Amino acid sequence: MYALQLLQALVSLCPAWTFVLYLRRKGEEDELGNLAQSNNVQTRVVVARPNAWRVQVVLPSYLYRDRVDVYHSLGFFLPLRWDGPKVVTVHDLNMYVNPRRWMRSKTFFSWMDLAVQTSLSIHAADRVITDSESWREHIRRYTHVSAEKLAVIPLAADPYFNAVPTVEETSQARALASGKPFLLFVGILSPMKNLLLLLRGYAASRLPTAGVRLLLAGSDRDGYGVTLRKTARSLGIADHVDMPGFVSRPLLRGLYHSALGIVLPSHGEGFGLPLVEGMACGTPILAANRQAIPEVLGDAGQLFEPDDVEGLAALLSRLAEDGPFRSQLARRARDGRGRFSWEKTAAATAAVYEEVAAIRRR
Repeated sequence: MYALQLLQALVSLCPAWTFVLYLRRKGEEDELGNLAQSNNVQTRVVVARPNAWRVQVVLPSYLYRDRVDVYHSLGFFLPLRWDGPKVVTVHDLNMYVNPRRWMRSKTFFSWMDLAVQTSLSIHAADRVITDSESWREHIRRYTHVSAEKLAVIPLAADPYFNAVPTVEETSQARALASGKPFLLFVGILSPMKNLLLLLRGYAASRLPTAGVRLLLAGSDRDGYGVTLRKTARSLGIADHVDMPGFVSRPLLRGLYHSALGIVLPSHGEGFGLPLVEGMACGTPILAANRQAIPEVLGDAGQLFEPDDVEGLAALLSRLAEDGPFRSQLARRARDGRGRFSWEKTAAATAAVYEEVAAIRRR
């Protein structure tokens, strides 16, 4: 989402620039949509494994050949052997702040790759972009880089979510919850998202017996859904919890507009795109009081402590049963949606590129 929305806005904002997009695999061009057809966009496929070999050995030769003026890694990994101007986006440092959330057989080597290369990239970069003031302070604390090297550039919601969903989108969304009222979580299924707390809070509320379902929409690429289903069974709520996996953008818009509210219980977020997507849709929002979440949410939702089961249970019940409270949260969400836009994000990012290129020319 970050890559597509940022690039679409940048390509429109800077028509005289040439953007060379380095893709990881064949067929990825299809995911770019109309972006790949823009006159000032070129694509290259850099096929190599593992990730460290692709980034550190193969990619630099492409950058030299294409005579790139500035290279921007949209997430964590920079080609250290390339000596041109470099920018890296670091969305968070949860691989350092919460390492135990990664200590599983399926994610351990990914954690090692991320933990080693992120630190090297931060120190090698001319500028580091991060999504929030919260993470600027975390990056300074953990890596000891200067404040001048760090640029805070928030993300935004896909403008698609500003529009009212179609009847088909709404009906498909409601069908996922068997036509029942439901609470919604959006994001990958992982320990960092604190979904065990959400299951326990939901089980401790009155909602399962009241016919209100819990829907966890997101991909399960690391197999964490097994743990979530086992926990739901042990809590006696398995028949009330739906995990449809990754959902399409149209279906997601229908879910936002149909849900009683969104719950984001994460131990931490670099930004939290579901927050701004919920604002765009005017959906009531409950979110954990951790890391960048309070900064991004502002007054547009209600915060809770991410280790307070009873407190979350009470909030979930109130959200489902208290119409005026739900309407107030919906209004606050709508009021917050003008704070962020991809046009603002692109303009700030382009300014970083120009600054870095100018510094290297001196």
